[in-house]
Amino acid sequence: MTATSLADRGGQRTQFQVVPMAAPLGAEIRGLELKQLDDATFKCLHDAWLDNVLLVFRGQSMAAEDLVNLVRRFGTPVTSSNLHQRRLEERAGNRLYHLPPEVTIVSNVREGDQSIGILGDGEVVWHSDFSFKERPTAARMLVAMEVPPRELGGNTFFLSCYAAYDALPADMKQRISGMTVKQADIIDTAMKLRPGASLDADIRTVPGPSHPVISTHPDTGHNLLFLGRRHGAYVNGCSLEESEALLNQLWAHCTQPRFCYEHRWSVGDVVVWDNRATLHRRDPFDSKSRRVLFAAQVEGHRPYEAPNALALPPHPRAL
Repeated sequence: MTATSLADRGGQRTQFQVVPMAAPLGAEIRGLELKQLDDATFKCLHDAWLDNVLLVFRGQSMAAEDLVNLVRRFGTPVTSSNLHQRRLEERAGNRLYHLPPEVTIVSNVREGDQSIGILGDGEVVWHSDFSFKERPTAARMLVAMEVPPRELGGNTFFLSCYAAYDALPADMKQRISGMTVKQADIIDTAMKLRPGASLDADIRTVPGPSHPVISTHPDTGHNLLFLGRRHGAYVNGCSLEESEALLNQLWAHCTQPRFCYEHRWSVGDVVVWDNRATLHRRDPFDSKSRRVLFAAQVEGHRPYEAPNALALPPHPRAL
């Protein structure tokens, strides 16, 4: 446990505790009310976020407007409607509950014949958010408004792509340096076919951005393994067989439990993670239970591999 002391504020010194998880990413922040952040406090918090990749805040009382204020501190908010090029009217929960456009509802709850949110109650497979965009999102956050009892499922798993990269053999790092992976938007993370997409399409010709397999973080300067999402992926310049074999090998390596943190939700939890440096997935949960989370995200950058990437040191939490 480490206590982080913040700058003088109105004649009083404030502090919060950064308690690292027993995993290669994640820390619980104690003694801090997210609705009462000032600039000095946020600066220290942002540093802790970059250092630990994922932050957990327990027992918060966050309304949608508070989440918008928080996400704006991390950068420029971007709505999932814009990222998916859909109208806000298609998201029934925002209309029914008069939520701001920056907030997305992740939920299995239905009001009449309409779903109030996305992703339902089934399994959500490993992915990084919006990897099928030229600029995948950076900071990503969830606020637990309603959750099932823990024994009924719905846990979220996060893995460190810093640690996954660092643990690669040197010859594999050499092999994948300079390679890029196409990310086509064919299947969503709940394994549902996107509107207008086809499973029969040749992935080599399907539109989608290409991102470096070795990605250098723009803020920390450390390398991470960029995989995005397994379905709709293709390693450029390879045959389909070579691409599938390499992706299978990298995914099997990256998703090992030793790189993961499991979050078991309680009402009032806020989790803020660096989408650029993580993958995450969700367990299914009892369909009779209500689960409502508010989500928001920040605009990211165009991923790149630094010219000296293979000489860069590992992220401290990857060790």
